[in-house]
Amino acid sequence: KAKQRKMKPPVNLLFPVGNLRGRSRMISRANGAVTVEVALRKCPSCGKVTVRYFCCGSRTVPILFCSKCGREVRDRCPQHPDAEVVCYRSTMLDMRELIKEAFESLGQEYDISGLKGVIGLTSKDKVPEPLEKGILRAKYGLSVFKDGTIRFDSTNTVLTHFKPKEIGTSVEKLKELGYTHDIYGRPLTSDDQLLELKVQDIILPREAADHFLRVAGFVDELLERFYGLRPYYNARKPEDLIGHVFFTISPHTFVANAVRLIGFTNTSVVMAHPFIHAAKRRNADGDEDSIILGLDALLNFSRSYLPNKPGGREDAPLLLVTQIDLEYVDDETYNIETVDRYPLEFFEATWRFEDPSNVKLRTVGRDYREGKEVRISFTVPVISIEAPRESRYRKLNTMAEKLEAHVALEAKIRAVDLEDSLSRALSHHFIRDIAGNLRKFSQQQFRCMRCNAKYRRVPLSGRCEKCGGELNLTVHRGTAVKYLIPTAEIINKYGIKGYLEHRVMLLQEEAEQMFSKSNQSKLELLETEKPKKVGLSSFL
Repeated sequence: KAKQRKMKPPVNLLFPVGNLRGRSRMISRANGAVTVEVALRKCPSCGKVTVRYFCCGSRTVPILFCSKCGREVRDRCPQHPDAEVVCYRSTMLDMRELIKEAFESLGQEYDISGLKGVIGLTSKDKVPEPLEKGILRAKYGLSVFKDGTIRFDSTNTVLTHFKPKEIGTSVEKLKELGYTHDIYGRPLTSDDQLLELKVQDIILPREAADHFLRVAGFVDELLERFYGLRPYYNARKPEDLIGHVFFTISPHTFVANAVRLIGFTNTSVVMAHPFIHAAKRRNADGDEDSIILGLDALLNFSRSYLPNKPGGREDAPLLLVTQIDLEYVDDETYNIETVDRYPLEFFEATWRFEDPSNVKLRTVGRDYREGKEVRISFTVPVISIEAPRESRYRKLNTMAEKLEAHVALEAKIRAVDLEDSLSRALSHHFIRDIAGNLRKFSQQQFRCMRCNAKYRRVPLSGRCEKCGGELNLTVHRGTAVKYLIPTAEIINKYGIKGYLEHRVMLLQEEAEQMFSKSNQSKLELLETEKPKKVGLSSFL
């Protein structure tokens, strides 16, 4: 995988537009005033209440409100002293005026026909982004993440050595970056020499080249027009970004590690040193995480944008690590061998099935504990690091195709007990998912397509009680049964008997009863390639 991260649906700006007609997020459709919950500020010079951070040449200050009555207060409400004090309230914003002010700030007008904001802010203080940032992101076709940064997601892979010709970087440029000698100590003169990858250097997929070129253009224009500073990157082609700092961060963490770009690869992966992956708490077994351009993270990230809910602070660069310390990386790294050949004793030990700890090989952990310089070698050279370019899992479209390919591979391997392997996969993954999806479908809420109100049960009127809008499912039939047919086919094809066979039969009966109609066959009932919209009368 290698593609720009987009929220669902993708937006350019963390700025609320409210419930526009058709749940549109287009700021151009606001047509004047919108009513939203947003943090308000006051100009110390003219006293104007605004959402903008600057007015009359000075920085505006936050206004505090009583959460109970909404009146403006200093520290607490005299009528409700126990009420929480917040810096936002529901207010009406003149979007035309705000956009006009943003254009004046940027020094020119921009096409905002595709500019998208959010329906509402989920952060604790409802702090919006400056409109200028979204206008410029829309110009460069970029989407914003929940924390204000622009992300590029890619699968991880480990790399310790490379040749200049494999990453498309010239010998002269690599010398500037500190690659002066190859692994044999000879001066770097040819693009065919083998070099040892420095710990905090990375190689990005070609798909990321155009993306980060646009991000660099966005950052430069932001610096020049919004902050009044000189452009920093001045990148005209992807190679101009080589040598610049990026940040890499994995989901479920809040620490971003600084890395340096040294080249590009034609494979859809990020190639980096195992120490970097370990610092992100990843083990490169198909994991993926994200890359952020250095100045984008430093300029546009804010804790104030993070959602105020469990997990809202995850996958956000709350801390930046500029230097990797082996003392604080995942200890899986310590088991990596640093040898360039395995001794005869190693192979003899494999015949005796000895415990791996009894075989004394040099490892990262051993060298580190002994105070030696840790340098990872390799035992088998490769012709090129660019293979395969795309995984089989990505090429196959449906889950049925992926499962069939997985089973076909296992059937070719003599060491695999096919029935046992399939039983484990079905019982530990697919059957649990099927049962969970059916339960989730039967317990789902219903959502108004106009105002987004949610109901545990369908009102007797069959429509939204707040606005009269049409109600829709939040979990669709295809989601509930998408694994059922492939699982049943595997059970029948490979003759799996006993508990698993009967469990799948019971799940099929449950699904057939849940979606039963007199004029449908059993296969049609479980078919997932159907329209998502279902009449609510079917569930009353």
